[in-house]
Amino acid sequence: MIKEIIFETSQFDFDLINHIKHLRKSKGYTQDELSLKMGVAKSFVSNVESYTQRHKYATRHLTLLAKAFGFNNISDLLKFPTPGYDKIKVTVQQTYNETGTKVIKSEVMKIEPIN
Repeated sequence: MIKEIIFETSQFDFDLINHIKHLRKSKGYTQDELSLKMGVAKSFVSNVESYTQRHKYATRHLTLLAKAFGFNNISDLLKFPTPGYDKIKVTVQQTYNETGTKVIKSEVMKIEPIN
């Protein structure tokens, strides 16, 4: 089963989540491992990285993330391009398992600026 989800968010939040996800994978950390390194609930990072959840990183999480990745400066954590837009609409296609109970793949299909 395939479902399409459309949501609105700030481009900064969206880009930050994807940047942290890339860093996490490059370090070989699972979502649970990064959550534990940050000292937050075990499911926190998986909730943030899920397109169906509204969890986001807050400013207090930046310090926790920088420490978890071994950065001495928060600015090193935030080395990604400045977003081009304030708010965006994101269309995601999610593929579910045979029983329709678990997302096995999520793919961003379209990102549109909101004026």
